[in-house]
Amino acid sequence: MLALQEKADKFAISLSLICALHCAVLPSLWVLIPSFVALGFDSELIHLWMLLIVIPVSGVALTSGVRKHGNSMLLLAGVTGLLVLASAVILGGDFLGESGEKLVTVLGSLMVGIVHFRNYRSCRDTDCSCHTD
Repeated sequence: MLALQEKADKFAISLSLICALHCAVLPSLWVLIPSFVALGFDSELIHLWMLLIVIPVSGVALTSGVRKHGNSMLLLAGVTGLLVLASAVILGGDFLGESGEKLVTVLGSLMVGIVHFRNYRSCRDTDCSCHTD
């Protein structure tokens, strides 16, 4: 059975990709499929909900990684990425502008995704028993 850290890392990486794709692909879908707007995927509420899911998942995975591997730099980098994501949600398009909000969100998503990948690899590289092959 997969360890909680491995599941949380993989889920957080998936959420980061979904977040980046949401910012990058959604505007194109509006042009291609105008009725897509009616689904409400542009709502600022979606950004808040994604953030509220990402924070606890990242917290579990990264704190577990620090306990197992002692690499506190990954935790610091992860918190920085989460703060970048949170700033995009808090400041929003009104302060950052539409392009700025997307840029900050994608940057934060990439940071969080990379940190979780490194956290996952750190466990694998130490040959610990917390992951399965």
